[in-house]
Amino acid sequence: MESVWQRLRSRKIVEWVVGYLAGAFGLLQIADVLEGAFSWPASLLRVLSVVMAFGFVAVVVLAWYHGEKGHQRMQRTELALLAGIVLATLGTSWYVAVRTPAPDGLTAGGAPAAESSEALALFDPATARQSVAVLPFVNMTPDAENDYITDGITEDIISEVGKIEDLRVISRTSVQRYRNTELSIGAIGAELGVGAILEGSVRVRGDQVRIVAQLIDVATDSHIWTATYDRTFSDVFAVQTEVAREIAGALGGRLSPAVLASNDVPEVDPEAWRQYMRGRTMSNSSSDEDRRLAEAHLDSAISIAPDFAPALAALANLRTPVTLDLDTEEINAAADAAVRVAERAVQLNPNLSDAHSSLAMMRALRGQDPAGAESAARQAIEANPNSVPARLRYAQILFATGRPDDAMKQARAAAALDPLSSEVHTQVAEFALSAGQVNLAKAHLGRAMALDSSAANPHVVLASIHRREGRTDDALTELETALSMDSTDLVTTAQLASALVGAGRLDEARTMIVRLELEAKAGRPVQALIAPIYMSMGEIETAVEWVRQASEAGRRTLFMMPPRERRAFDVMLEDPRLVRRLDSLGIRIELRRDSTRTGGRRPPAPPGGRSGTPQGR
Repeated sequence: MESVWQRLRSRKIVEWVVGYLAGAFGLLQIADVLEGAFSWPASLLRVLSVVMAFGFVAVVVLAWYHGEKGHQRMQRTELALLAGIVLATLGTSWYVAVRTPAPDGLTAGGAPAAESSEALALFDPATARQSVAVLPFVNMTPDAENDYITDGITEDIISEVGKIEDLRVISRTSVQRYRNTELSIGAIGAELGVGAILEGSVRVRGDQVRIVAQLIDVATDSHIWTATYDRTFSDVFAVQTEVAREIAGALGGRLSPAVLASNDVPEVDPEAWRQYMRGRTMSNSSSDEDRRLAEAHLDSAISIAPDFAPALAALANLRTPVTLDLDTEEINAAADAAVRVAERAVQLNPNLSDAHSSLAMMRALRGQDPAGAESAARQAIEANPNSVPARLRYAQILFATGRPDDAMKQARAAAALDPLSSEVHTQVAEFALSAGQVNLAKAHLGRAMALDSSAANPHVVLASIHRREGRTDDALTELETALSMDSTDLVTTAQLASALVGAGRLDEARTMIVRLELEAKAGRPVQALIAPIYMSMGEIETAVEWVRQASEAGRRTLFMMPPRERRAFDVMLEDPRLVRRLDSLGIRIELRRDSTRTGGRRPPAPPGGRSGTPQGR
């Protein structure tokens, strides 16, 4: 040992190693800083770490053979060792850069990680200059009663600025958290990934309103422009168009036809405008009472000014449901009224995104005009490319017509516009799962849970992932957690019943089935939720009966089923025994598999029989 230590000292290997480690550490630190500055891929740092590790071995070899004076000749053994190190370095670097799986967004405990920076790269930092956030304007009036006016003006400006092409505009729900914030402009810009921030104030005196707006460059914290607008309520809409034009000029965005068509903004009755502002603001609430009051205010605005197109569009948007739960005359009458209001708004102003989006959703929910629904959805996005509701509704329609990849793209576009919304990230996760991108789904679920720990839906989607991975106990935990947060959710109830069947807890599952069957008797369209549960229990005839009832319930029950509902239904339809039995009864339902099981391919519908509830047309 003494001889070996003496040889190490004579070759100065310790000095070589210490010097190398210091240099490697410094290089990695510099690379880490440059990665953030130039947005280099994370794989670059992993490869550099591998090179540094094998470089350490190479340095030891070189020091051993050449560290001592007079031993500078290259030997065959040394050449073989160095060649082996080089080959190992290249092979490992390639594996780390190319073959290492993307992070799945899960921590060791099985819960989603908060986020994966690569998976959630929803915008290009290089184009952040073409991104803007409109912070909640400040009410400068002593009377807090005027908060609704300030909020309404902020939302309308967001909507108008959103019509600028080539500009990414953050949605209202993501910027709301910065009301009365003490964060700096730079910190807000970094969180939202924008290059510019618009802030301002509103002062109301009688029917006069003063709006002060200023556009700030995030990188320099300097003003790009500032302006003051003095208007009456009757022509306040003109301010929004002027602000949009100023921002387009400052940031190099192109004005959309919707903005170009706003040269002559019609005047509005001041009281109709006030009612519209109250209704528009209250419609954002999740409270049923607030939404009823919002509808009353919008109705008042329209009764005062029947041709007030923005109020008509807001009312149509408010009345448009996510799903038509009950097939009753009352529901049908309300749906007809929503369609009429939206059509009237479009007739008065064809550039209203909300009106086109409402029409798209209503046509899709009725299942009678998929092509018309898709056309209206595209028109909504053309009118306002930055509308999150329009993007998500279009995604739902694309999913319903059998295009999960396209649906996921629209959902991700919505998430880029609303990056701090737990609900939007959950919807992206659903579409990503249906498109076969499980790791991306997990990353968005982790982000959703980090944004809102009280949200139930992320747990439901995560349970779906656990079940397909064979982790039944983890799925049960997530579903029980979700149901404890929202005991009224029938989708969660059905999925928990199915998971209990998989775990062999049949008595508990049957208790939940009874609840679902009672809901079906009350008129709720839950037949498509019940059938997969009986199928998982091996009770094929009972499952067939519930599929038959689902088919008879009409196209609206199946056509616009959200991904988490449709997934279980389609898994059931993969069983050839069920297909043969349905075929013998003349019931044909097109199977719409997601690409996590089919690699993105859609198989043909079961042969024979009549068309009951066609999908994907």
